[in-house]
Amino acid sequence: MTHLLRHHPDVVRDEENAQAQRNEIEPTPTRTPTFPTPARGAPLSLILGGFLALLVSAWAGIVPFVGPTFGFSPDGTASWTWNEVHALGALVPGAAGVLACLLIIVSARRPTGTLAPGLLVTSGFLAFLSGAWLAVIPVVWPTLVGSYFHTASPSMTLAYWAGLAVGPGVLLASFGGFAMGRAGREAAS
Repeated sequence: MTHLLRHHPDVVRDEENAQAQRNEIEPTPTRTPTFPTPARGAPLSLILGGFLALLVSAWAGIVPFVGPTFGFSPDGTASWTWNEVHALGALVPGAAGVLACLLIIVSARRPTGTLAPGLLVTSGFLAFLSGAWLAVIPVVWPTLVGSYFHTASPSMTLAYWAGLAVGPGVLLASFGGFAMGRAGREAAS
């Protein structure tokens, strides 16, 4: 008999009214659509800094070879003179700096929050070491081998220190420290 009453129009309306009253008392939760958060872009400061440090590294590595063509010869040699001072004092740290900066730029092209901190730390440390090498070699070289800069006027000696050794070295070491700091920030996020 209850089976027959269930299909009776009055019983169906009573069940619908009861359901409507339950819905008024306990409303069903509405779902708000969730949209994925847009990925943050690549860190422009790291890319721009990497590019500038790349230029500084390339300058430091090549200036002993091309500098004499425009009157900038820290050791008094002619253009494209291959010797131990040029190779170990400028070319090797310059090439290592260029490699480090290229790795940083490639790593920095990924969106913020997805950068590889290990690669940034390694590349930043290599850039830091290259910069430190450039800055320290004019002080260490005379002690170990012989003179690094030839005798020049005070203003040219300052230009040699600022343009070949300490200037590029400090800039490159600073950028290496910046890249390592950015890696720590990426690892924390």
